[in-house]
Amino acid sequence: MNWIDTHTHTYDPAEGQPKAQALVEKALEAGVYKQILGGVDLHSVAPIMELCRAFPGTVYPTIGLHPTEVRQDYMQALDLLYRHLDADAAQEGNTPYVAVGEIGIDLYQDKTFFHQQQDAFRTQLRWAKERRLPVVLHVRNAFEEAWHILKEEQDGSLRGVFHCYSGSVEQSARVLDLGFLFGIGGVLTFKNAGLPEVVRNVPLDSLVLETDAPWLSPVPFRGKPNDSSTIPIIGHKLADILGITPQEAARATTANALRLFGL
Repeated sequence: MNWIDTHTHTYDPAEGQPKAQALVEKALEAGVYKQILGGVDLHSVAPIMELCRAFPGTVYPTIGLHPTEVRQDYMQALDLLYRHLDADAAQEGNTPYVAVGEIGIDLYQDKTFFHQQQDAFRTQLRWAKERRLPVVLHVRNAFEEAWHILKEEQDGSLRGVFHCYSGSVEQSARVLDLGFLFGIGGVLTFKNAGLPEVVRNVPLDSLVLETDAPWLSPVPFRGKPNDSSTIPIIGHKLADILGITPQEAARATTANALRLFGL
């Protein structure tokens, strides 16, 4: 079975984990034949591109300013990231960016830069429309705030995925109306998680798998550093919840990822 991890930070392993290249090789041995690396800021650009050059056709880059990285100087950060989007991916030996992300709004701990987050979010959504790229959304404790902006910016060309989806079944219907997909990770395996109810109520062709490594390891590895080799665990859990075979889960989620990211 071939699996795809649509959101990982393999380029930045947790303390005690093997180096990034060893983690990619470990995932390949587990049947995870492609990974999408989530960009978060300017500093993540270089290590992402380095890993993509080491594994062409296997590892792919995204670029964006994560909402928790939005500060007073966010306009300067956006300008520098846009220059990379405009130039670096076109350089010889680099893999073109496959998405703008991860971007969005995060009001979980700090609302100090909420207005700046909103502006940065709008700006990067417009990059995606301009470049005809999907977006990878980070939305935490801010569904309504993000939804309002997405509805305003949706002109029929916006597409993407709610990374690490944590909304309700009711909210998932609104995500579908928008034409977006759901990123399903290790939380699916957690006891008392509401995510199983969500996946039962959305079409299989709206689901992609992810790890968000090195975070959110699935059971039985919860609490330990995560890596992309755990994608089959998440895929098997999805299959069990939906009453389908793991092969069907792998085929569907892989096809969804290939379609979304144009791979």
